[in-house]
Amino acid sequence: MKDLELSLMVADYDRTHALFSGEVNPKGISLRVFPPPVQGDACYKPVYELFDVAEMSLSWYVMARCRGEPLIALPIFPLRMFIQPYLFCAARSDIRRPEDLKGKRVGIQQYRLTLALWTRGILSEHHGVHASDIQWVTSEAEGAGYRVPDGISISLQETDIETLLLEGKLDAAIFPNVPASFRAGDARVRRVFEECGESIQTYFQKTGIFPITHTVVTRERLVASQPWIVKELVSAFTRADHHCRKRYEYPKRFSIPTAVLVLEEQERLFGKNPWEHGLDSNQIVLEKFVEYAKSQSYISFEPALNDLFAAGEA
Repeated sequence: MKDLELSLMVADYDRTHALFSGEVNPKGISLRVFPPPVQGDACYKPVYELFDVAEMSLSWYVMARCRGEPLIALPIFPLRMFIQPYLFCAARSDIRRPEDLKGKRVGIQQYRLTLALWTRGILSEHHGVHASDIQWVTSEAEGAGYRVPDGISISLQETDIETLLLEGKLDAAIFPNVPASFRAGDARVRRVFEECGESIQTYFQKTGIFPITHTVVTRERLVASQPWIVKELVSAFTRADHHCRKRYEYPKRFSIPTAVLVLEEQERLFGKNPWEHGLDSNQIVLEKFVEYAKSQSYISFEPALNDLFAAGEA
């Protein structure tokens, strides 16, 4: 029987690279793998309309699913991010801890982004800073059918968020990547979580959560007609991740001088595999995400996880 031909769009992470190289292939599927046409497409465009299977922002997906769009997620999670390293402030500001963000002007490219959802949820639950306590500044219109909730102050500027922060027009900002100015050692910017590593450890030890920001989606009709592909795709992503981890057994291959110690420390802190796919092992983090999405008006009700993700553990 001929293999089912499918296209997949996913970023070329270390944990997905074996899908690109062909070292891992799903059984019964002839998979053509593509990177995002433009970096960030998984966050800003309905990529599931362009590919059979596609990486997608978790917040965009949950909103789309809850308003009845004909797509379904697979229990695959290619991207996760602790929020602490991505929250920056002006060095001249009086911000010394997250609690100091109350009343401040905080920038973000779009208010609705998944990283922003997690950041606001964590600031509210763990630091007592609510979204309504902050004056938000964005550089792009929201899109994706998102409506800013009542009681939230947002000013839309047509200037890059990093530029606004460096010019002193913002007190703080949330970035999807570490800003170039900080990497270059610009003295005008610093992290809000000054002891960032300790903050991450404390958060993870308390919650067990490594925040999920992206999932993988497909059309409902494809899963309805070919339900077996769910298990095979989850298995393929899992094997690609294992392939990545196998390389980490030989840390001298990597350019980090103390790679062996870094890897040992990461395993001690976060366990053997914090990137595990599947619904059962990610129930706590996904339920917390849905809770935050509802409380921040991304969705009007809290759907069951079984309604958000197709059945099919690896």
